Amino acid sequence: MSQGTFVGRQPIVDREQRVVAYELFFRSSAEVRFADFDEVGRAAVRVMVNTFAALGMDAVLGEARGFFNVTSEVFLSESIEALPRDRVVLEILENVEPTREIQARCKELHAAGFTLALDDWVVDDPRECLLPWTSVVKVDLPAVARKDLRSVVRKLRSTNVQLLAEKVETAEEYEACRKLGFDLFQGYFFARPIVLEGAEVDASKATLLRLLQQITAGAEAATLVEPFKQDAKLGLNLLRLVNTAGRAARVRLDTIEAAVRYLGLQQLGRWVTILLYAQGRSSDLRSPLLTAAAHRGRLMELVVDRATTLCDDGTDAERAFLVGMLSLADALLGRPIENLVSELRLSDEIGRALTHHEGELGRLLSMAVAIEAGDVSKFEPELATRDLDFAALQELENQAYAWVHGLIAPA
Repeated sequence: MSQGTFVGRQPIVDREQRVVAYELFFRSSAEVRFADFDEVGRAAVRVMVNTFAALGMDAVLGEARGFFNVTSEVFLSESIEALPRDRVVLEILENVEPTREIQARCKELHAAGFTLALDDWVVDDPRECLLPWTSVVKVDLPAVARKDLRSVVRKLRSTNVQLLAEKVETAEEYEACRKLGFDLFQGYFFARPIVLEGAEVDASKATLLRLLQQITAGAEAATLVEPFKQDAKLGLNLLRLVNTAGRAARVRLDTIEAAVRYLGLQQLGRWVTILLYAQGRSSDLRSPLLTAAAHRGRLMELVVDRATTLCDDGTDAERAFLVGMLSLADALLGRPIENLVSELRLSDEIGRALTHHEGELGRLLSMAVAIEAGDVSKFEPELATRDLDFAALQELENQAYAWVHGLIAPA
């Protein structure tokens, strides 16, 4: 893999806000220049194939599918046939002219088992002739006037395609698109906090918040066992999580007491935080907030773990993981992050990182957020300060993906 390239992901969720796919995006270093966009596309295919071959499908995507942008030249080339047709959705970009050659290629790839999508669909889109071989149509919300959206949806609904709303940035947009009949949604609306003043947290989450308070205050392990015993669901979920493939240790833990005592306070804090995100509707571990927070925390932990300045006891890495996980807690609980920092009695260092992205942990959090957004201009300078290049970043990203998919895999 080139040292100037890496593949990132953005989640795609269904109507129940469960992660069912990822858009796989290609980013190149600011120092790398390609002759044209199609050369970038071919490089992206090579990176994707190499990533899948080296790590395996399940580590990159879990049980989800991967959406992948293609230009006309890449779409017509044989290189694309190296991608796993049962796992990748080929997105035909909006600037691809639907020539007879493109139409024939659509028919050919569709017959060969590839799933095709049309990216950035607009009013009177010239690619309408490609719909017979298309499974997904992505509608870019900012590019379609609200007054035209209903008619666009109605027209596409008459065909046998799934509708995906792109760049959904608020919960209101999500609900509006859901009512219009969209099947899939892409954007970070699920990570935007909706502050609910005075709203009560449900019982399970309240119990987990109290546990986090006790853990950060250094409570004895014996006092932390009872809440898990009193709430059987929490206890079973704790055992299920710590025994998953997402955890490096090979020890199987069969009782709450064994889990609490074996983990210790720092590790227990990690799993309690994960459980906090898992206590949503039907406790679905595929929730976008959980996967986003767990990936962010794990990536931050791995970056610190790789550094030569790591404390021998792993404290720095654990703090990095906690900051990453808690950085989306305001969206989860609908409460200002400042309030949560105070309630959990977090250290000043962690508090400043979460509220203002200050200090070393704050800079690390900003870098992780920029990586998720694919914002090279923001995260590349930070890579250099940590003696990382794009190849090293891809390696850490892959490890984080594998860990998260192990975490949410069915027991």
